[in-house]
Amino acid sequence: MPTYHYIAVIPENGCPRCSKGFDLRRPISRPPLTECPLCKTPVRKVITSVNTPRVSKPMSVSDAKSAGFTILEKRCDGSYEKL
Repeated sequence: MPTYHYIAVIPENGCPRCSKGFDLRRPISRPPLTECPLCKTPVRKVITSVNTPRVSKPMSVSDAKSAGFTILEKRCDGSYEKL
């Protein structure tokens, strides 16, 4: 289930929970919340960034082999040779 972040439409009118924002795990099939579960103040769903892994440097042949990958090198005739 994905985690959604909600915050009060007008933070000054909300409770401490919705005025600062809160996370809620909900199925994708359910519609987004329109009001805070505690104080019934209108809330909106906030779009947040997604964490993706970053590769800081290319893997070396020995790193790839130790990770379980098969290393192939292309030859002049178009075939591949296993290293």
